[in-house]
Amino acid sequence: MKIKVVYLLISLMILTIFLIGCTENSSGKTGSQDSNPVMNATGTSTGQKLQTDKSNTVDNSDSGLKDSKTSNTFFNIRIVPVSELEKLQKEMSSDEYLVKNDDNTIIGIVSSKGLTIRGDLVQLERNSGNAGKEFDKEDVMLHLLDITFGLDNAKIKLFKADKKYKFWLDGHYTDSEVKFVKNLSILFNSLSGTTQFEDEEVTLGFLQTNYDVIPNNFYNIKIITDKMLQQYYDDKKKDSDHLIKNSNGELIGIVNDEYIYLLNTLSEEDQQYYILKGLLYSMGLHGVSYKNTESFFYRNEGMNRELSDLDKEAIKLLYGGSLKTGNTLEDAKKTFGLET
Repeated sequence: MKIKVVYLLISLMILTIFLIGCTENSSGKTGSQDSNPVMNATGTSTGQKLQTDKSNTVDNSDSGLKDSKTSNTFFNIRIVPVSELEKLQKEMSSDEYLVKNDDNTIIGIVSSKGLTIRGDLVQLERNSGNAGKEFDKEDVMLHLLDITFGLDNAKIKLFKADKKYKFWLDGHYTDSEVKFVKNLSILFNSLSGTTQFEDEEVTLGFLQTNYDVIPNNFYNIKIITDKMLQQYYDDKKKDSDHLIKNSNGELIGIVNDEYIYLLNTLSEEDQQYYILKGLLYSMGLHGVSYKNTESFFYRNEGMNRELSDLDKEAIKLLYGGSLKTGNTLEDAKKTFGLET
């Protein structure tokens, strides 16, 4: 769902409530609170249900029949504090989806039954507009070179662009990880001008489809036990595999061009951090930043767990079409017009 479309839907919903309230007040109706829904910013909805089709209500009072068959449709709209919205995110059902603004900030949750939005939305958008950062083109280029070329990455290796990628989760994955990678698809697609991910669904469980006849490149996220991870490391490890270790030097994951294997004992927060870290590595981002303290790639690993604005600009450049798989550091500098 495109952001501008979401904003339009939200505006229409709020406008509908306002118009209904005005109409009922002007006509002198004094019925129950449900007939005049009013949203407040404390996390409650005094109306709680919005009646959108009054014209089709069947009046059976004269016939003696019970008024059990109506065409009323109800859509619940709530305005809640940010803290409440964060709690609701953890309890989302399969019918609910996150709504984000252009800065990828979560502003609400929408489903077929209702919409929940944060109460500080106006202030958030105002601050967002004022806080937008503009980067010098050369700064973006230099940051990209820092976070792309690491000790093990003499040449760029990008995701392919001939087929759409698709996340494939198997092992001990949870609903939380499924939702997280769906959001990663949307984020990646907003930054990439070449490669794209399927952002409507994720392949789950054992993959039986023949790779040769499907229009996808699968990126496999395998959540496994310590024993299975160790067995893979001992028996099947490839020379191109990159090992992920925790602060104690213990093996917690393995990542390569098209997959990442992670321990199932990691916390939800760490699980999501390392999924993002592994995906970025597979995308060709193997380096670190020593000066951009807000960067996800800052040398103090784990200090920043989301991409900074500068990181996003660098990824746009990496997947903008000017750089190719096999380019060296010197090739990249020439492409950017930098001194070699």
